[in-house]
Amino acid sequence: MRRRHFVQTLGVSALVGNAGCIGQSDDTTSTFDVSSPAFSSGGELPSRFTCDGNGVSPPFVIERVPEPTAALAVTAEYDGGVFSQPVFWTLWNVPPETERIPAGLPREPALDTLGGARQGTQPPNEPGYEPPCPPAGQPYEHRFQVYALGEKLSIEGETEQEEASETIANALIASTRITVDYTHPAETES
Repeated sequence: MRRRHFVQTLGVSALVGNAGCIGQSDDTTSTFDVSSPAFSSGGELPSRFTCDGNGVSPPFVIERVPEPTAALAVTAEYDGGVFSQPVFWTLWNVPPETERIPAGLPREPALDTLGGARQGTQPPNEPGYEPPCPPAGQPYEHRFQVYALGEKLSIEGETEQEEASETIANALIASTRITVDYTHPAETES
């Protein structure tokens, strides 16, 4: 039941985020945009960011943050499927003037290198980016969503991923998404 609520929350946040971007009336103002120097939306997630590689968090470049953004946040999730917990990363309270989120963030509840940003956890794992490791042999969609938030969040680092995701969605001004596929290779017999 909790998972169903989460999916509905993200659906609403995506709608609201897109509506916020479309609603800008100044033709010279571009919309909120996020990209990654490591992959493109619609492409493949490099193994470096999965359990088949180093399992490090990916980098992002953030442009045209809308006003009045108080903080930025990131969520990462699987397409669902067989996973009981599709969210594998939450990051929030990134300062709004941040232009780059570097790859390989440490697995800590608070990140001094990102202005005290916080990361969620999926117990019993450490806080931070949990490298995706889907079942072998078929592609799974992974969504990295970056949010402009109207307020800094009062939740602490190590908050469970689902609760952090819901809190992020409730403070939303705008959002943008990068969607990539990843196929965990099938094991070969020796």
